[in-house]
Amino acid sequence: MKNYKEVDKIYDDIRNLVVQGATNVCIATFEAMKMYLDITEEKDANLIYEECIQIGKKLAHARDNEPLARNGVKYVEYAFANMQKDGLFTQATMKKELTKLCTSYLDLIDYSKTELLNKASREFYNYNYKSVFTHCHSSTAVDLIKFLAKQNHDFRVVCTETRPLFQGRLTAKALVNAGIGTTMVGDSAAESFIIGRGSVNVQAVFIGCDQITRGGYAINKIGSWGIASAAKYVKKPVFVVTPSLKLDRESIKENVHIEVRKDEEMWKDAPKELDIYNPAFELVDASFITGYITELGLIKPKDLQAAVEKQYPWII
Repeated sequence: MKNYKEVDKIYDDIRNLVVQGATNVCIATFEAMKMYLDITEEKDANLIYEECIQIGKKLAHARDNEPLARNGVKYVEYAFANMQKDGLFTQATMKKELTKLCTSYLDLIDYSKTELLNKASREFYNYNYKSVFTHCHSSTAVDLIKFLAKQNHDFRVVCTETRPLFQGRLTAKALVNAGIGTTMVGDSAAESFIIGRGSVNVQAVFIGCDQITRGGYAINKIGSWGIASAAKYVKKPVFVVTPSLKLDRESIKENVHIEVRKDEEMWKDAPKELDIYNPAFELVDASFITGYITELGLIKPKDLQAAVEKQYPWII
């Protein structure tokens, strides 16, 4: 397959964390697929399809723990297989239909986030939380926290720095800009706050996730396991706020490959003899999770896979 510098740049941006976050990685993947369809001079319609899917798979696998993008490529393959029954494609119609499918999946992500917030707002209307804890940066979790804050003017949020890249600052800025009382703590102070030994007595934990395994384990930013286990210790609920499209039904807790990032992220001028281990994510046990807040509703970890497969059969 011919190399396309425009596509290669997007791949490098994903690999080098210029593009961060599961949704942004997915958007970049599908924009690259659409870019290919726009610029390719290939005449063979079948080759156009094959190359488009190859590009999608390459970018969706540029980093570990990105099932939202990988499920999107499955969606295009599944939908196109059904369309093929209607006849042959020319170069022009192939480009047109594949572009529409790419756009359709991105629209589905937008819809799932909107529907998630609609259902969550109804679900949590009477919970009357006054203080919550969140970790790393999830725009969807932030949007839900903003809704909860509207019901109580004294609402407080505690968020973490999220070392070594400090993504928690994105969360803090978004909450402060929304006029919400926000406290930032160092990552190592998180568990103390959750068990009630900090300056804010938090009532619940809201986190996002990048991947969901079979069995309902969540893969989220490193530090999430300690936060969730502390919450379980003091019997405080842990909610994972995420579109269910992040389910990776091929992964189980025993075979998950966690992305390990470059040593330089932690310490650029570290001694050469020093070994550094810098995992980006970790597993959060299903038993720690009160429920997944999704576009399908509030679902217990053990019930999530069946609900997703019923709604999105192409994930299988």
